[in-house]
This record gives sequence, structure tokens and C-alpha cells, in this order.
Amino acid sequence: MGSFIKRLKLAIQNTWYSFEDAVNANRKKSLFYVVATLLLVSLLTVFMLFINSKIRTNQIDYLVYNNLPDQKIIPTQYNEIDQVIQDKKAISVMFATADSSDLTEVLAMVSAKEEELNRRVYYYPVVYNSEEASKKYSLADDQVTFIFFQSGIEKNRFTYSSIKNPQKNFIPELNRLPMWNIKSSEN
Repeated sequence: MGSFIKRLKLAIQNTWYSFEDAVNANRKKSLFYVVATLLLVSLLTVFMLFINSKIRTNQIDYLVYNNLPDQKIIPTQYNEIDQVIQDKKAISVMFATADSSDLTEVLAMVSAKEEELNRRVYYYPVVYNSEEASKKYSLADDQVTFIFFQSGIEKNRFTYSSIKNPQKNFIPELNRLPMWNIKSSEN
């Protein structure tokens, strides 16, 4: 065993010395190879970061957004919800995990009562950055949360599970979501 390790060590040293001699003999060529390799690795790293985001966006588009009611639920792109909230003067946003059982009920109810809903609701699926989104927007796990923002500031919220008799009261509650100032003055 000891002689094997000595032979391996000698072979590695000989390979290193041969490499060192080749580099010293062709310094310009070696420098070119080092720079080209670093450039290639850097480009591949940037490409992987970009393509990862694109893959996630396409997965969400395919798996989540295909089943949304066309008129009233507007999907937001992965990682763009903060900018959408800031850009809109007033916006209602639905945050939900894609596999939530309440989400299925909400979407079915919105589809069935689309005419009664007086506003559009933006949908942000909490999938990849769930911990960050949960902290930032104070979201409860596995609950569908509706939040109204005015000029980028949260003004009102409710969760689907907090509604008593959702078949009757969900759409009216969603219609009242932007009326945050009326609700707070009643209390």
C-alpha cells in the first residue's frame, strides 16, 4: 500500500512538472488558455442564472396559469410582484400556493360568479420563493390571502379561510377589499 502511494505521489509530481514546463515554454499561449477558460466559465455561470429564472417562469406558466379564469384573475410573472404592486395605483393581489385546496375552491367560485366580481385580482403563486414572500407579505402557510395595495402600501387583507359561508360571502368580501377606509371607520 505504501509503495502505491509513493508511485501515485511521484506520478502526480511528474505530471505537475511537465505542466509547469509546458506553461513556461508557451507563456502567451498559456495565458490565452487561462483567460479563455475564465471567460467561458463566467459566461456559463451567467447563462445558468438566466436560464434558471426562465425555466421557473415557464414551469409556473404551464402548471399554474393554464387553469385561471380568463377575465378576472390576472397572473403575475415569477419574481415581478413587487414591481407590479409599485407600478399600480391600486391593486388587489391573491397570494396562494399552487397546491392549496382553498385555491381550487376560489378559482371555481370566481369562474362561476365572474359577473358578480367588480374588479380584477392579480394572482401570485407562492412557489419558489415561498419563505421570502411569506415574510414580506405576512402570509400564512397553505392559505389563500387577498391583499389590497394602494400606491404600494398595504391597506386591507383577508384570507379565504376566514370567511364564514364562503359560497355566499366570498365574492362580496372580495368586492369590498378596496374599501379599506370605510371598513376601518366602522370599527
